[in-house]
Amino acid sequence: MKYQKTFTCTLLSVAIAITVGCTVQAETDTTNLAAAPQQIAFIKNCKVIQQRAMTNDEFAAYQRLEAVEQQMQELHLPLKAFEIEMEQHSERMAELADLVHQEDEHSIRIDKVKMAEQHKLAEKIQEITERHRPHFAALEQKGDEISDIADDFTDLLEMSAPAGGFDHIQVISDSGKTTECYDGGIKLISRN
Repeated sequence: MKYQKTFTCTLLSVAIAITVGCTVQAETDTTNLAAAPQQIAFIKNCKVIQQRAMTNDEFAAYQRLEAVEQQMQELHLPLKAFEIEMEQHSERMAELADLVHQEDEHSIRIDKVKMAEQHKLAEKIQEITERHRPHFAALEQKGDEISDIADDFTDLLEMSAPAGGFDHIQVISDSGKTTECYDGGIKLISRN
């Protein structure tokens, strides 16, 4: 019996983890592509230590990154239905997990009707997951592509980074815009 409960919970956990990961990746904030290169700010200790215009190569890499992120958002659209279905089924699965086994100090009672319902729901969850597997594969592939392009973009930026190093880099489309950084989970804002 523990096997069925563990299998179901594992399947549900994997599906939810994939969904959350895809949601986070797909909801990455993208900016409108501008005709002129954006500004790059190198930030250390939440202070801008260098700000400059992107080179043409950096801007081209940035545009590629923005385009692929937009594609990622489009690939994420079919998964909204998956998220809704999985949320409904995960709530019911949690309820059933508590109802299948009833235990007191003298006995353990297994509700076979609830167990059968749990098994049927686990099959339905597996069917939903299989139906969306191509979407997951496309998202994973696009995520790998984003990672490769982001690495190329970062490599280009690091070639002209300040000598003293930096904590992170921020793309700024408006020279008067504030920069944001996080120090120990606390959001710090500085004015350029």
